[in-house]
Amino acid sequence: MSKKIYAYFFNENNNGIVKTWEECKSLVQGSKARYKSFSNIDEANEWIKSGAAYNKKSTPFEDYFLEEAVYFDAGTGRGRGVEVRIADKYSNSLISVILNENLKKYLKKNTWFVNEFENIELGKEKTNNFGELLGLYLALECAKKLNLKKVLGDSQLVINYWSKGQFQANNLPEETVSLIKKVTENRRKFESNNSEVKYISGDINPADLGFHK
Repeated sequence: MSKKIYAYFFNENNNGIVKTWEECKSLVQGSKARYKSFSNIDEANEWIKSGAAYNKKSTPFEDYFLEEAVYFDAGTGRGRGVEVRIADKYSNSLISVILNENLKKYLKKNTWFVNEFENIELGKEKTNNFGELLGLYLALECAKKLNLKKVLGDSQLVINYWSKGQFQANNLPEETVSLIKKVTENRRKFESNNSEVKYISGDINPADLGFHK
């Protein structure tokens, strides 16, 4: 298997290619730079020349379903534990929008991190449902920052129950219960401002990590 390389793009005059994810991460973390992994240098150079444009996700339902919103998802299919993703309708990660010092400290405290796919990696100790819950929490924060009125995800449990305050505390870890309460309050405030949290099928969720397909 060929080793990956990483391209980063701040602007036309500030971009480049590095050999490791750690190098790339040190350059772009906490910024609004774009970055992406490639299998060869020609592809990386072409991406930089294109203006570092991410590919738009293709779906036959795109025009009907994909609204201007923040989308979220969680998955475990990479074999490294739970990953959480928030994205726009074109599948572009939005984590950089909210990656401030407070979030960095929160991630570090829990030994979580932003990985090379621009997702938050939680490791193998957390459940996928916890990942979906954290995804909604982050999506609400992102929507507030971007002044967007809609948040969409494909977790029925988190959207229809937990984030509405419907849960059995005795059956859940204390950390999950604490986050449920925070998300419930944040959702209440979000929806009191003419905004909404809605369900979207995983098949057309642009934040979908693709592991169930």
